[in-house]
Amino acid sequence: MIQQVVEVLKVIGRPASITFILFVLAVGVALAFRRRTERGARWYFVAVVAAYWVLSTPACAERLVEWAGRPYVPLAAAAEARGARIVVVLGAGNNTIQSRGFVLNEVTEEAALRVLEAVRLYRLLDRPTILVSGGITGREVGSAPEGDALRRTAESLGVPASDILVENESKTTREESIVIARMLAGRTAQPIVIVTSPTHMARALAVFRAVGFDPIPSAAAYKSDHSLERYRWAPNDLGLLLFQGFVYDEAAQLYYRARGWMPK
Repeated sequence: MIQQVVEVLKVIGRPASITFILFVLAVGVALAFRRRTERGARWYFVAVVAAYWVLSTPACAERLVEWAGRPYVPLAAAAEARGARIVVVLGAGNNTIQSRGFVLNEVTEEAALRVLEAVRLYRLLDRPTILVSGGITGREVGSAPEGDALRRTAESLGVPASDILVENESKTTREESIVIARMLAGRTAQPIVIVTSPTHMARALAVFRAVGFDPIPSAAAYKSDHSLERYRWAPNDLGLLLFQGFVYDEAAQLYYRARGWMPK
Protein backbone atom coordinates (compact mmCIF):
# COMPACT_ATOMS: atom_id res chain seq x y z
CA MET A 1 0.00 0.00 0.00
CA ILE A 2 2.79 2.43 0.97
CA GLN A 3 4.69 1.68 -2.22
CA GLN A 4 1.57 2.29 -4.32
CA VAL A 5 1.09 5.70 -2.68
CA VAL A 6 4.74 6.52 -3.35
CA GLU A 7 4.38 5.59 -7.03
CA VAL A 8 1.33 7.85 -7.35
CA LEU A 9 3.17 10.74 -5.68
CA LYS A 10 6.08 10.26 -8.07
CA VAL A 11 3.69 10.96 -10.93
CA ILE A 12 1.51 13.76 -9.55
CA GLY A 13 3.90 15.37 -7.07
CA ARG A 14 6.27 16.93 -9.59
CA PRO A 15 6.04 20.76 -9.77
CA ALA A 16 6.86 20.76 -13.50
CA SER A 17 4.17 18.22 -14.42
CA ILE A 18 0.87 19.28 -15.97
CA THR A 19 -0.92 17.09 -13.41
CA PHE A 20 0.56 19.02 -10.50
CA ILE A 21 -0.06 22.41 -12.13
CA LEU A 22 -3.70 21.54 -12.88
CA PHE A 23 -4.18 20.39 -9.28
CA VAL A 24 -2.77 23.67 -7.96
CA LEU A 25 -5.03 25.66 -10.29
CA ALA A 26 -8.05 23.54 -9.38
CA VAL A 27 -7.56 24.36 -5.70
CA GLY A 28 -7.56 28.05 -6.57
CA VAL A 29 -10.71 27.73 -8.69
CA ALA A 30 -12.45 25.87 -5.86
CA LEU A 31 -11.53 28.67 -3.45
CA ALA A 32 -12.76 31.32 -5.90
CA PHE A 33 -16.22 29.75 -6.16
CA ARG A 34 -16.81 29.61 -2.42
CA ARG A 35 -18.12 32.83 -0.93
CA ARG A 36 -16.16 32.46 2.29
CA THR A 37 -12.86 31.94 0.46
CA GLU A 38 -13.45 34.07 -2.63
CA ARG A 39 -11.25 36.88 -1.37
CA GLY A 40 -8.49 34.54 -0.31
CA ALA A 41 -8.45 32.96 -3.77
CA ARG A 42 -6.94 36.11 -5.23
CA TRP A 43 -4.00 35.94 -2.83
CA TYR A 44 -3.71 32.21 -3.45
CA PHE A 45 -3.22 32.81 -7.18
CA VAL A 46 -0.77 35.65 -6.46
CA ALA A 47 1.23 33.28 -4.24
CA VAL A 48 1.20 30.52 -6.88
CA VAL A 49 2.40 32.84 -9.64
CA ALA A 50 5.08 34.37 -7.41
CA ALA A 51 6.32 30.95 -6.25
CA TYR A 52 6.54 29.53 -9.76
CA TRP A 53 8.21 32.71 -11.00
CA VAL A 54 10.91 32.72 -8.33
CA LEU A 55 11.53 28.97 -8.08
CA SER A 56 11.78 28.43 -11.85
CA THR A 57 14.41 31.14 -12.34
CA PRO A 58 18.00 29.93 -12.73
CA ALA A 59 19.20 32.36 -10.04
CA CYS A 60 17.04 30.62 -7.44
CA ALA A 61 16.94 27.02 -8.72
CA GLU A 62 20.71 26.78 -9.04
CA ARG A 63 21.22 28.05 -5.47
CA LEU A 64 18.91 25.33 -4.15
CA VAL A 65 20.73 22.60 -6.09
CA GLU A 66 24.13 23.87 -5.00
CA TRP A 67 22.98 24.08 -1.36
CA ALA A 68 21.62 20.51 -1.38
CA GLY A 69 24.70 19.09 -3.11
CA ARG A 70 27.30 21.31 -1.46
CA PRO A 71 29.47 18.52 0.10
CA TYR A 72 29.90 16.71 -3.22
CA VAL A 73 32.29 17.61 -6.03
CA PRO A 74 33.81 15.69 -8.95
CA LEU A 75 37.10 13.88 -8.31
CA ALA A 76 39.97 16.12 -9.35
CA ALA A 77 42.89 13.65 -9.16
CA ALA A 78 43.34 9.89 -9.51
CA ALA A 79 44.63 9.63 -5.93
CA GLU A 80 41.22 10.73 -4.61
CA ALA A 81 39.73 7.48 -5.94
CA ARG A 82 41.90 5.46 -3.49
CA GLY A 83 42.63 2.83 -6.11
CA ALA A 84 39.01 2.25 -7.13
CA ARG A 85 38.73 0.31 -10.38
CA ILE A 86 34.94 0.44 -10.77
CA VAL A 87 32.93 3.55 -11.56
CA VAL A 88 29.19 3.13 -11.00
CA VAL A 89 26.88 5.41 -12.99
CA LEU A 90 23.40 5.56 -11.50
CA GLY A 91 20.38 5.88 -13.77
CA ALA A 92 18.46 9.12 -14.27
CA GLY A 93 15.70 8.08 -16.63
CA ASN A 94 15.50 7.32 -20.32
CA ASN A 95 13.15 7.86 -23.23
CA THR A 96 11.98 4.87 -25.26
CA ILE A 97 10.60 6.03 -28.62
CA GLN A 98 8.74 3.39 -30.64
CA SER A 99 7.26 3.60 -34.10
CA ARG A 100 6.35 0.94 -36.67
CA GLY A 101 8.65 -1.71 -35.32
CA PHE A 102 11.63 0.56 -34.67
CA VAL A 103 12.83 1.60 -31.22
CA LEU A 104 15.14 4.33 -29.96
CA ASN A 105 16.37 4.20 -26.36
CA GLU A 106 17.77 7.61 -25.41
CA VAL A 107 19.18 8.93 -22.13
CA THR A 108 17.73 12.03 -20.50
CA GLU A 109 19.83 15.18 -20.16
CA GLU A 110 20.50 14.42 -16.49
CA ALA A 111 21.62 10.89 -17.35
CA ALA A 112 23.81 12.23 -20.17
CA LEU A 113 25.61 14.51 -17.71
CA ARG A 114 26.31 11.49 -15.51
CA VAL A 115 27.77 9.57 -18.45
CA LEU A 116 29.98 12.53 -19.36
CA GLU A 117 31.36 12.53 -15.81
CA ALA A 118 31.97 8.77 -16.01
CA VAL A 119 33.87 9.16 -19.29
CA ARG A 120 36.01 11.89 -17.71
CA LEU A 121 36.78 9.51 -14.84
CA TYR A 122 37.52 6.72 -17.32
CA ARG A 123 40.39 8.80 -18.66
CA LEU A 124 41.47 10.20 -15.28
CA LEU A 125 41.63 6.76 -13.60
CA ASP A 126 43.27 4.94 -16.53
CA ARG A 127 40.45 2.81 -17.93
CA PRO A 128 38.49 1.48 -14.94
CA THR A 129 35.37 -0.61 -15.45
CA ILE A 130 32.28 1.56 -15.99
CA LEU A 131 29.17 -0.03 -14.48
CA VAL A 132 25.99 1.64 -15.77
CA SER A 133 22.80 1.03 -13.84
CA GLY A 134 19.06 1.24 -14.37
CA GLY A 135 16.21 -1.07 -15.28
CA ILE A 136 12.87 -0.45 -16.95
CA THR A 137 11.22 2.56 -15.31
CA GLY A 138 9.00 3.65 -18.20
CA ARG A 139 5.30 2.84 -17.88
CA GLU A 140 4.64 2.27 -21.58
CA VAL A 141 4.55 -1.20 -23.13
CA GLY A 142 7.90 -1.94 -24.74
CA SER A 143 9.93 0.47 -22.58
CA ALA A 144 13.65 -0.33 -22.61
CA PRO A 145 16.07 -0.42 -19.65
CA GLU A 146 17.99 2.70 -18.67
CA GLY A 147 21.20 0.69 -18.40
CA ASP A 148 21.16 -0.15 -22.10
CA ALA A 149 20.79 3.52 -23.06
CA LEU A 150 23.64 4.48 -20.71
CA ARG A 151 25.87 1.78 -22.18
CA ARG A 152 25.34 2.93 -25.76
CA THR A 153 25.99 6.53 -24.78
CA ALA A 154 29.23 5.61 -23.03
CA GLU A 155 30.34 3.60 -26.08
CA SER A 156 29.58 6.57 -28.34
CA LEU A 157 31.95 8.65 -26.20
CA GLY A 158 34.83 6.21 -26.65
CA VAL A 159 34.51 3.72 -23.80
CA PRO A 160 35.07 0.18 -25.20
CA ALA A 161 32.25 -2.31 -24.67
CA SER A 162 34.74 -4.61 -22.94
CA ASP A 163 35.13 -2.02 -20.15
CA ILE A 164 31.38 -1.60 -19.50
CA LEU A 165 29.13 -3.62 -17.21
CA VAL A 166 25.36 -3.20 -17.35
CA GLU A 167 22.84 -3.53 -14.52
CA ASN A 168 19.33 -3.41 -15.98
CA GLU A 169 17.08 -4.87 -13.26
CA SER A 170 16.65 -2.06 -10.72
CA LYS A 171 13.93 0.57 -10.57
CA THR A 172 15.04 2.57 -7.50
CA THR A 173 18.29 3.76 -5.98
CA ARG A 174 18.06 1.19 -3.20
CA GLU A 175 17.47 -1.61 -5.72
CA GLU A 176 20.52 -0.43 -7.66
CA SER A 177 22.72 -0.91 -4.60
CA ILE A 178 21.31 -4.38 -3.88
CA VAL A 179 21.62 -5.66 -7.45
CA ILE A 180 25.11 -4.22 -7.91
CA ALA A 181 26.21 -5.80 -4.62
CA ARG A 182 25.07 -9.13 -6.06
CA MET A 183 26.90 -8.48 -9.33
CA LEU A 184 30.12 -7.59 -7.50
CA ALA A 185 29.90 -10.29 -4.84
CA GLY A 186 33.23 -10.64 -3.09
CA ARG A 187 34.39 -7.17 -4.12
CA THR A 188 32.09 -4.98 -2.01
CA ALA A 189 34.87 -4.11 0.46
CA GLN A 190 36.87 -2.47 -2.32
CA PRO A 191 36.35 1.24 -2.96
CA ILE A 192 34.08 2.16 -5.86
CA VAL A 193 33.30 5.56 -7.35
CA ILE A 194 29.65 6.61 -7.45
CA VAL A 195 28.57 9.03 -10.18
CA THR A 196 25.23 10.74 -9.82
CA SER A 197 23.79 14.25 -9.52
CA PRO A 198 24.75 16.37 -6.47
CA THR A 199 21.25 16.34 -4.93
CA HIS A 200 21.00 12.55 -5.29
CA MET A 201 24.45 11.75 -3.91
CA ALA A 202 23.69 11.58 -0.16
CA ARG A 203 20.94 9.01 -0.68
CA ALA A 204 23.07 7.00 -3.11
CA LEU A 205 26.07 6.85 -0.76
CA ALA A 206 23.85 5.78 2.15
CA VAL A 207 22.30 2.79 0.39
CA PHE A 208 25.61 1.62 -1.08
CA ARG A 209 27.25 1.76 2.35
CA ALA A 210 24.32 -0.20 3.76
CA VAL A 211 25.12 -3.17 1.49
CA GLY A 212 28.83 -3.13 2.37
CA PHE A 213 30.42 -0.90 -0.27
CA ASP A 214 33.06 1.77 0.35
CA PRO A 215 31.68 4.41 -2.05
CA ILE A 216 33.58 7.50 -3.17
CA PRO A 217 31.43 10.34 -4.58
CA SER A 218 32.15 12.09 -7.85
CA ALA A 219 29.27 14.44 -8.57
CA ALA A 220 28.12 14.93 -12.14
CA ALA A 221 27.31 18.40 -13.40
CA TYR A 222 23.69 19.42 -12.89
CA LYS A 223 23.54 21.45 -16.10
CA SER A 224 25.26 21.65 -19.47
CA ASP A 225 28.15 24.10 -19.79
CA HIS A 226 27.10 27.66 -20.71
CA SER A 227 23.40 26.98 -20.11
CA LEU A 228 21.40 29.28 -17.82
CA GLU A 229 23.94 32.10 -18.22
CA ARG A 230 21.48 34.66 -19.59
CA TYR A 231 18.25 36.09 -18.17
CA ARG A 232 18.93 34.60 -14.77
CA TRP A 233 15.80 36.07 -13.19
CA ALA A 234 13.54 35.04 -16.06
CA PRO A 235 11.57 31.80 -15.47
CA ASN A 236 12.39 28.98 -17.87
CA ASP A 237 11.82 25.25 -18.30
CA LEU A 238 15.31 24.20 -17.19
CA GLY A 239 15.07 26.28 -14.03
CA LEU A 240 11.75 24.64 -13.19
CA LEU A 241 13.19 21.17 -13.86
CA LEU A 242 16.15 21.90 -11.58
CA PHE A 243 13.75 22.94 -8.83
CA GLN A 244 11.70 19.80 -9.43
CA GLY A 245 14.82 17.64 -9.13
CA PHE A 246 15.69 19.36 -5.86
CA VAL A 247 12.19 18.74 -4.46
CA TYR A 248 12.18 15.11 -5.63
CA ASP A 249 15.54 14.26 -4.04
CA GLU A 250 14.73 16.04 -0.77
CA ALA A 251 11.40 14.19 -0.55
CA ALA A 252 13.10 10.90 -1.40
CA GLN A 253 15.62 11.43 1.40
CA LEU A 254 12.78 11.91 3.88
CA TYR A 255 11.15 8.70 2.63
CA TYR A 256 14.39 6.72 2.84
CA ARG A 257 14.99 7.95 6.38
CA ALA A 258 11.44 7.04 7.37
CA ARG A 259 11.98 3.51 6.02
CA GLY A 260 15.31 3.19 7.84
CA TRP A 261 17.34 3.00 4.62
CA MET A 262 19.29 6.19 5.32
CA PRO A 263 20.77 7.41 8.63
CA LYS A 264 19.10 10.47 10.16
